[in-house]
Amino acid sequence: MLTTKKVTFILPAEIVAGASEGLLLGEFNNWDKENGFSLRKYKDGSMKTTVELEAGKSYEYRYLLDGGRWVNDANASAYNPVFGLGVENCVVEVTEEAKVSEVKAETPKKPAKAAKKIEAPAPATSKAAPKKSSAKKK
Repeated sequence: MLTTKKVTFILPAEIVAGASEGLLLGEFNNWDKENGFSLRKYKDGSMKTTVELEAGKSYEYRYLLDGGRWVNDANASAYNPVFGLGVENCVVEVTEEAKVSEVKAETPKKPAKAAKKIEAPAPATSKAAPKKSSAKKK
């Protein structure tokens, strides 16, 4: 059975450097520009896309900005040199997903309300001691 996992690729604004469009290309789409994954540009200047990839594999990839500028991901798992081109491809390792039976959904617990502290009157622990007579017995 083929297990897939969603992987989010984020290219920070510093690397985007004003590009208006971008594609994610790699082994997962045979480096085909016609079938590249479009990057969505955000107000902060970064670009992002989410792709479903087969788990348990690693893939080489790069970003193509404005149709001609290749850039790498500063957060890649590793980098592999491309023979004869003097560049490196990024590598993403897609880990196996946990089996459904092993995944436990954690429901956030509401904080317990502090119990109202009711102060009971202090118990009378000291009874008046019998007064000693000042008169001496003979």
